[in-house]
Amino acid sequence: MLNFPQTKLIKIVHDIFCAAGASSQDASQVAEILIANHLAGHDSHGILRIPEYLQSILDGEIAIAAKPEIIQETPTSAVVKGNWALGQVVGNFATDIAIKKAREVGVCAVSVVQAAHTGRLAVFTERAAAQDVVMFMTIGTVDRPMTAPYGGAAPILGTNPMAFSIPNAQGPAVTLDFATSAIAAGKIKVAKAKHEALPPGCLLDKNGEPSTDPNDFFNGGFMVPFGEHKGYALAIIAELLSGPLVGNESYPGVTQRSGIFIFALKSSLFQPKEAYDTALQRSIQKIKDIPPAKGFTEVLLPGEPEAKMAAKRMVSGIDIPEDTWEAVKRAGLSVGVDVDQIK
Repeated sequence: MLNFPQTKLIKIVHDIFCAAGASSQDASQVAEILIANHLAGHDSHGILRIPEYLQSILDGEIAIAAKPEIIQETPTSAVVKGNWALGQVVGNFATDIAIKKAREVGVCAVSVVQAAHTGRLAVFTERAAAQDVVMFMTIGTVDRPMTAPYGGAAPILGTNPMAFSIPNAQGPAVTLDFATSAIAAGKIKVAKAKHEALPPGCLLDKNGEPSTDPNDFFNGGFMVPFGEHKGYALAIIAELLSGPLVGNESYPGVTQRSGIFIFALKSSLFQPKEAYDTALQRSIQKIKDIPPAKGFTEVLLPGEPEAKMAAKRMVSGIDIPEDTWEAVKRAGLSVGVDVDQIK
């Protein structure tokens, strides 16, 4: 395991994507988001994605120089056409539109079509929470099907994640962010890079047999929904909100992907902000006052583990598996960047 300060990793990501053809501004957005994911403890959405994104650029699935645009809007809604630009750039663009409209008129719904892989959704919902906007975001099937429906024997769904963030003036945003599959695909990649087994109950091999070997996923295996029928039902909601509702099929592209659905509302929509803040803290304190169960030191809110991890990693640095680092080095060299020379 190798260890790097966040500043070096940000510079590495920035330089690789600039060399691949991105503007410095776009490369910075990708870098900041990938490393923010590392800081939060979600290495599955960090630099291990670089080789994948560079291959998508070569395959024409990401248009490195493209820019997202608004193609339809009302005071409370917008349709954003990503034009297959870098997914993190599209995510920030759409999120900022939702934030602006929600702050101006109270609520906003945004459809995003032709969106490349955005990565961890909490980055965007927490961006909204930092501006006193509550946000919900979900995306359906991306790339190849990876997850079987409940009761099904073959994959048809993606990981179909969803995220919520609620502004919290006295601490980190209260954030829920999870895949509706039993494990995120990126975490399978991390386990593979670390040569570790997966938890039982999340993966079936190509023959439909339970497996804990991450290599089986890349050899035709597939995931199952978390919580059986409950996770499956949430996956269907994600699929339908970010597909038929946002109108993704009306904007085809080089890959078959669902779009993104975003809903935002300002935290002071129903009452003055001061009243909201007071009520929120009262509810939070009731929960955190509960004594911890055996084996726990405190009751945590969603989003607190990530905030604690970020505080730790900003001091201790970010651990990167050697397999991941070697893959990033090869990816860098493919665009003329020697990451070992970056300070």
